Amino acid sequence: MPKQDFLMRMIEQLRGLLPYVLDLARSGNYAEAHAVIDQAVQQLMGIGTNGLVKLPDETIIDRLQADHAAAWDDKCLFLTAMLVEEADILVKEGEEEAAYGRYLKALHLLLFLAQTESEPLPADNLIPDIDRVVDALADFHLPSESCVKLLLYYEQMGDYTAVENLLFDWLENTPPELVGEANPAQTGLEIFQRLLQLPDLALEAGGLTREEVELAIQDLQAFVE
Repeated sequence: MPKQDFLMRMIEQLRGLLPYVLDLARSGNYAEAHAVIDQAVQQLMGIGTNGLVKLPDETIIDRLQADHAAAWDDKCLFLTAMLVEEADILVKEGEEEAAYGRYLKALHLLLFLAQTESEPLPADNLIPDIDRVVDALADFHLPSESCVKLLLYYEQMGDYTAVENLLFDWLENTPPELVGEANPAQTGLEIFQRLLQLPDLALEAGGLTREEVELAIQDLQAFVE
């Protein structure tokens, strides 16, 4: 069997596991759900979910894009679905820290897909979208790396209200240990200065007026100074 055909068959088999895992979770059979998820991720990535969340994003993408990127986006979507489903289960079990790592890794993978794919991510009720994962992370503080990725995604999507909300939450509420090397005020200034170059209609379609953009720039400059 050609390698491409084998990979596509494997993806279909893995996707067939999603309804089964959801049923296990709904019935409260969390131990078996964890086992099925871990085995599926092992089959796809050669490492279980505990190890996967510790890998750098670039390493995961490189593994997914092996074999000349054959079906890598399908593999990536399946992987995010498994991570999010396991995170949902971990929340129910009171394991918020472990859930956080899985949600965050899924968010990074989805943002990478959104950035690199020319077509929108497919609508599929079995595959989580970015908004779904962001909502799951609402009670957690995002590290700076994640904030930058998400801000650029919102800017790309033309959701300027989301840009403003996330930016000032990052600036005002993130604990110092999560701020990292990125400067939220400087990052925000660069984004809002780009927004200032847009026509009024484009800004308003994204939820902001020119006056609001100018005011945000003034506020951010105060933080920089």
